[in-house]
Amino acid sequence: MALADVTLADVLSLAGPIIAVVGAISGVWYRMETKVEGVRKDATDSIHSVEKELANFKMKVVEEYASWDTVRAIETRLTERMDGLSNQVMAMPDAVVDRITKFLNLKSA
Repeated sequence: MALADVTLADVLSLAGPIIAVVGAISGVWYRMETKVEGVRKDATDSIHSVEKELANFKMKVVEEYASWDTVRAIETRLTERMDGLSNQVMAMPDAVVDRITKFLNLKSA
């Protein structure tokens, strides 16, 4: 079959199936592209949501948790106060004995 022997009917008989195949491929491509875009949008929304939650958590940590310097300062103050209370408690028996002795001396005088 030479090129000169190709008629319009021959071309049209091939055009229909070719158009159908191209249309089917385009339809499948469009549906897949739509699904991919939907998944991409959902993933982007999820990423933004997680990023927002992480930023909120970081802010909460900054607002609520003490720094190491603050913890050390509190520890130092508490230790000093506990040492002072310990000294006072250790001095109590001597103070009690002194008061009893003074009281007995007042009674005997």
